[in-house]
Amino acid sequence: MIAKSGYTLVELLIVLLLLGLLMNQGLPPLRQWQQGRQADIVMDTLISQLALARSEAAALNRSVTLCPSRDGLRCGGDWSLGSLLFVDRNGDRVLNQDDRVLRVRSGDAPPGSLRWRAFGNRQAVQIDARGFLRYQSGNFTYCDPSGEPTLHRQLVVNAAGRARLARDSNGDGIVEDSQGRPLRCG
Repeated sequence: MIAKSGYTLVELLIVLLLLGLLMNQGLPPLRQWQQGRQADIVMDTLISQLALARSEAAALNRSVTLCPSRDGLRCGGDWSLGSLLFVDRNGDRVLNQDDRVLRVRSGDAPPGSLRWRAFGNRQAVQIDARGFLRYQSGNFTYCDPSGEPTLHRQLVVNAAGRARLARDSNGDGIVEDSQGRPLRCG
């Protein structure tokens, strides 16, 4: 008799079942990690845009405006759909013929909402030639569409034009707003 080596169909089905169970257990944490990373990318992009705005404003001795823009041609709409950064020669928060576009961000952000809240309820961020925000300070808040509080992020921008990420100071996984309360969306 010749001995045959191999696996039976039952053994293969058991291995496939075990692999399926392990994959099912591992996917939710992986998905949540990916969503958290996407939220971090949104914040990193805003930090980069604000740093460029401050740098260009100081270098050119001109006001620079960052505003929500769907089409990259005019300000207005939802921050989640894109933004427009431009040298605003006359400070009117409108892209005119003599203004120069510095950066356009298209609506390739992850699903979720992004909003800017500031004193004076202005929807554009304007930085003067000294690098300071003109007449305002505020925050950008990113809200994940899942509603999971650990995935929400906030970027606080002070009147001097400096940005900092809101922190989770009590270690519960949820960042706190400027008053120390858990960040809420909706």
